[in-house]
Amino acid sequence: MEDGDDRYLGFGTPLNIDRALECEPWQTTLVFEETLRPGYNLEWDSFPYPESLTAENKFRGEIWMTIAYPPKRNPAYGSEYCETYIEAHFGVVRDKKDKKTGQMKEEAQGLVPLEHNNPGELFESFQVEKLRKRAPVRTYHRLIPQGIAGKRWKLWVNLLTRHDVDKTDGQGIGNSAPPIIQPFALILTIADPSRNSKTIYDEMARILRSRFKSRNMQLRPTVQVRARA
Repeated sequence: MEDGDDRYLGFGTPLNIDRALECEPWQTTLVFEETLRPGYNLEWDSFPYPESLTAENKFRGEIWMTIAYPPKRNPAYGSEYCETYIEAHFGVVRDKKDKKTGQMKEEAQGLVPLEHNNPGELFESFQVEKLRKRAPVRTYHRLIPQGIAGKRWKLWVNLLTRHDVDKTDGQGIGNSAPPIIQPFALILTIADPSRNSKTIYDEMARILRSRFKSRNMQLRPTVQVRARA
């Protein structure tokens, strides 16, 4: 990392990959790698949710999300240096009455908020420095011990841009450069808040095998080799 890049890329040392991704029987972790383009969203409706945490259209659980991506950036804009920003939402779909037509329609509501969030602080510089707004690595968390009502779960991710970076070269000058392709990784963990269930991991593995194309991540063990003198 070049000197000063911690302002734009974050800092810290992650856990070993085996510790970061290991799962207890009472939890499951999914890892997604994808790309986004301006004007497009990624949605996963009817997202699988453990049956043990579902009862009578109510869901309980403890949920963590981590989003990480290399943003397009320009230090010339000061605290607004990040020119691409990815939002991640995970929540339930409910029926809601349309105020104009009076008819019922489905609406998705995100339930897992950012861990660093305070909308009362309005200054961008404060939010960037203290609340990790527009940080390239952000964490979300929600504890739902008593359950929350909903029809089904939905995961959706969208890309926001500024300074017309999706239309120009970032300096206010139009060009014919290829469109922005923003890669990202999303890690989602769903757990039994009581830690009593021993089937969460197996339940999710069974659902994924039967309904979706997925594979277990192969973790390479760390091997230390000592050379004899």
